[in-house]
Amino acid sequence: MATDKKIPMYVLTQEQINQIAAVAGKEAVQTFRAEQVKAEKKRAREENKVKKTKKMLSSYRRMKATLSDEAEFTEEEKVELRWKFIQDLMGTKEAVSKSERVIQDGEKRRQEDLYCIYRIEKATEMYREECERSGSEEAKRRYRELSMMYLEDREYSVQEISQVEKVSDKTVYKDLGIACGIVAVYLLGI
Repeated sequence: MATDKKIPMYVLTQEQINQIAAVAGKEAVQTFRAEQVKAEKKRAREENKVKKTKKMLSSYRRMKATLSDEAEFTEEEKVELRWKFIQDLMGTKEAVSKSERVIQDGEKRRQEDLYCIYRIEKATEMYREECERSGSEEAKRRYRELSMMYLEDREYSVQEISQVEKVSDKTVYKDLGIACGIVAVYLLGI
């Protein structure tokens, strides 16, 4: 049994066609602008991650030096210090809580710095392994440049790195940007 379905036909005037085209054009422009904004936000987030990574790497040496200079208190020493504070202050609650906070804040900051150092070392180690596995001399150079700039005990300038690696200063800056972008993935996630 054959069914003949007729497709309805509409006749549009030129004015209606122009209105439809105008609405479609506006929608297309709005969609395009929304996609541009979305792409710009994504690019800004990625730039922000690279900047944050560079900032963390830049503070790596200072954090490490500060932590090595500080004396690490054992739990027993912390308890003893707290009791000394309490004895010295003769039981005033406000002062006791303030001195307790000083100890806690100092230890918390120290723990945060230790964790940050651990994360940086882990991320850069993973990047080093990735560079070595790639077999690319360019990738290995980027890791060496990153290491000289941020990780080694002695801080190198861009000019010194460019002389050691026999590349231009511009290449060192470009390589450091690429390397920090990759380390940002290990350090801060996608």
